[in-house]
Amino acid sequence: MAFIDGMISAEMTNWIGKLLLALYNAIGDFGWTVVVFAVLLRVILSPLDIWQKISSRKQAKKMERIRPQLEKLQRQYANDPQMLRVKQSELQKKEKIHLFTSCIPMIVTLVLFFFIWDGFRALVSYENEVIVEKLLAIYNENVGKVSAEELNRLLVEGYDLHNFLWVKNIFMSDIGTNVIPSFEQYLSTINATMPDTTIKYSTLVGPAMEAYNKTGTWDFARWNGYFVLPVLSIATSFLTTKLLQSANPMPAPTGTAEQQKSQQTTMKVMNYVMPLMLGVFAIMYSAAFALYYFVSNVMVAVINISFTLIYKQIEKKNAAKDSPVVVSGGKNR
Repeated sequence: MAFIDGMISAEMTNWIGKLLLALYNAIGDFGWTVVVFAVLLRVILSPLDIWQKISSRKQAKKMERIRPQLEKLQRQYANDPQMLRVKQSELQKKEKIHLFTSCIPMIVTLVLFFFIWDGFRALVSYENEVIVEKLLAIYNENVGKVSAEELNRLLVEGYDLHNFLWVKNIFMSDIGTNVIPSFEQYLSTINATMPDTTIKYSTLVGPAMEAYNKTGTWDFARWNGYFVLPVLSIATSFLTTKLLQSANPMPAPTGTAEQQKSQQTTMKVMNYVMPLMLGVFAIMYSAAFALYYFVSNVMVAVINISFTLIYKQIEKKNAAKDSPVVVSGGKNR
């Protein structure tokens, strides 16, 4: 554990970070803490996801039903785009069609993404501050009492490396970066602060940097990770985007032919931009966040596949109930 009673002045104020720390205290491993957190969060949000999927399908069916009327309006007001919009809006309102529901998945995904990302950033910052404060306590307790070599050994042993599978330090990116952050990374990328001391970061963390960090760009054995989680995050992000399109069919675009074409182009671009943009975060920031993003994507895929299979079975049963039954003599009952 990275806590020393009565010595740690670092404070966690972000409530997502507090929740992650509480899970960590119960589980004892940051990697599995992230996995459990991602699974629990998706399970908690699943009722909202399912409601939204059902709502989107209903909206799409309504749009399909009124398609002939929309096409008629397009022909009738081909030379008056503004009036066409008004008439289409009136028709949708009459049929209780709310196109905004189709945007909910993207909005929820973005809001949740940045909300969780902020929590992980707070967690990574806090834990790195705790590590440095622990090293400071070790240094103050042993400096002048043991040899320089023994002090360096204690500082290396005191650096809490939270590894997970192939990732040596889950608080650094799963790429070919150093295992231990430099002072510049500690201040800027991690956004952590030094404790109130005159002892330099290099004095406290330098021994661990020398023991764990790579000696050159191609020192593969000392890379913190091998780009596995970022690649998996981007791949599963594209997968979940496709599955969301299947489970949440987008309503037919409205407006003139030119406006419809513009709407379709925008949707296609967003389907590629969103996964790539979110994947960049998985590359740039901690492996802990990339792991969360990957597990969350897998859970979304599982929920979507399960929903689609169950919903199709329900639709088949409803269709069978509504279909006419042919009895002897060729008459329908």
